[in-house]
Amino acid sequence: MIPSPSLPWFELARLRRSRLARAAVVAVTIVPLLYGALYIWANLDPTGNLDQVRAAVVNEDEIVEVTGPDGTTQPVAIGRVLAADLIGDDDGSNYDWVLTDAEDASDGLASGEYKAVLTIPANLSAAATSTSGDPAEAVQGQLDLRTNDGVNYINGTIAERILDAARTALNAQVTETYLDNVYLGFSDIRASLQEAADGAAKLAGGARQLTDGTAAAESGAQQLADGNRALADGAAQLDGAVAQLASGLGLLRSQTSTLTQDTQRLADGAGQVAAGTDQINQTVQSVTQQLLDATSNASADIDALAAQLTALADQCEAEVPVEGCAALREAANQSDELKAFVGTVRGQAEQVRADTATLAAGANQVAAGNRQLAGAVPTLISALDQAAGGASALADGSGRLADGAATAASGADELAAGVGQLVDGAEQLVTGASDLADGLADGADEVPVYGDEERANLASTVATPIEDAAKRVNGVENYGTALAPYFMALALWVGAMAIYLLLRPFSDRAIASTAGSARIALAGLAPGVVLSAVQALLLVAVVEGAVGIQPADRLLLVGTALAAGVVFTALNQMFIALFGAAGRFLALVVVSLQLTSAGGTYPIETAPGFFNFFHDLLPMTYVVDLFRAATAGGGQSVARDFSALGVFTVLALSVTVIAAHRRQRVTMGRLHPELVV
Repeated sequence: MIPSPSLPWFELARLRRSRLARAAVVAVTIVPLLYGALYIWANLDPTGNLDQVRAAVVNEDEIVEVTGPDGTTQPVAIGRVLAADLIGDDDGSNYDWVLTDAEDASDGLASGEYKAVLTIPANLSAAATSTSGDPAEAVQGQLDLRTNDGVNYINGTIAERILDAARTALNAQVTETYLDNVYLGFSDIRASLQEAADGAAKLAGGARQLTDGTAAAESGAQQLADGNRALADGAAQLDGAVAQLASGLGLLRSQTSTLTQDTQRLADGAGQVAAGTDQINQTVQSVTQQLLDATSNASADIDALAAQLTALADQCEAEVPVEGCAALREAANQSDELKAFVGTVRGQAEQVRADTATLAAGANQVAAGNRQLAGAVPTLISALDQAAGGASALADGSGRLADGAATAASGADELAAGVGQLVDGAEQLVTGASDLADGLADGADEVPVYGDEERANLASTVATPIEDAAKRVNGVENYGTALAPYFMALALWVGAMAIYLLLRPFSDRAIASTAGSARIALAGLAPGVVLSAVQALLLVAVVEGAVGIQPADRLLLVGTALAAGVVFTALNQMFIALFGAAGRFLALVVVSLQLTSAGGTYPIETAPGFFNFFHDLLPMTYVVDLFRAATAGGGQSVARDFSALGVFTVLALSVTVIAAHRRQRVTMGRLHPELVV
């Protein structure tokens, strides 16, 4: 039901009676400007005007010198670089940094002249370059930032962010320098690897020559071993033959011990010539027989020894085929020579027997020469003695020769084996040196070499591998634009409260009339809505035109301001209509709850659960959301928010209708109210 055109204007007509009343109407219309426009203006861009805030830098850093890869020393002054970066940055988001001493900085921080004091310690440059020395002595530099919460708390957070940005840039610069030296060192590493590869190649060449030489030495050592084994075998044979000769001569000497006397007796008597000749013949026959008997089994013994050596050679070749097996077979094959030697000795013995027999047969013919024989026998005996002694000495020497030859053969075998191992080691050395040379050459090829631009690009990329790529969806221009929805909602609520400081929820004439409760409620709301519309339009005009807030959707901004004015006016009318003067106090309580539950500054999720509970139950939440959509963009919840405001308006108007119905009944409380405001 639409109210009668005359009812809504009863209240406005009352305000036209005096100049003061008209001024009050004007004052009510500009109340939202005092809250909204001034708050937004005051907080329009605080972080963009930080260059008006003074801060102090105390540089106590000491310059250090570092040695570069090329051996030259360079001075490093990290503190000066940091201080210069801060002082020389004229950006509005940076403090007005002043270089001063510790005493002045401390006094200024306490008095509020300096909002922050950054002290650069004396060891900052030393710490920043400590990574180029002993790893155990590497340390991190520490910057000392002091702020005074007694002057301003938010300033401390801002100073930390500024220092974080400066420290990040400085760390990146130090890291770039360090990495540039690392990449520069790759060239030296590659050159060193190439030199090492060349040296390894030369080593491989020398090792090949060593292999060739040791191969020749191995062949010579093998020939020496073969010759020594042959010598040992011959020496052993000679030792056996000489031993047999010495034994035979000794036996002969012992058997001819009476030859001198016999020849003397032969010389003394011709008659005894035949008998003496027979005796000599018998003696010679006996001696030669003993010699033949002693050598009768020599051939069999030699054959048995040859058979054993042949068997050992067969076994050796079957089990471990080495060059020593051939030596055994060669020794076995020399048995015929030894048997020939023994046969020669036996033949000589047979010849002696024949000669003595011939002597015996011709004894009578040589009787005349017996005297001469008797004279020659002592010489013969002396010669036999000398021959026996020489044979014994020869036997001792041949034994030693056989032992030495055997030892030499064994040593030659060991020498051949050692030279063979040396050949194997030399071949392994050739393989290892070649592999080393190839590996070093491949490694040198794998080591990159960077130019100046490449090193600079790599150092910059590695020092800051990930850059800040933060992107704001529906971003706003500044801090004031971000807070504008919150301040405009607050301003319109305060404006609605001010309206009903001036107006009554419904006029007494309407209450006294016969109009229905709904018409009375609407008649009381209509003047307030008109004033709230004026407030909303003025607020939007000033915020956009004077303060400089540029909305993403101007039409939505105007519509939201008008809708917020309607719902806030309806709620304030309801509070006063229902509770009278106490309703104004309730409006203050509700606005406090709305401000804390609307999530106008921090996300509502960061607030305690109590405020989260009321977040969706109060109208300012939806007003702030609509203003954000109008100023920043993104209207996914616009329909929901307007619907919610419509529900709040209907509910408030419904309660006001009930209150109007109650006011139409005359009671003692109305005639005598407890409190009049």
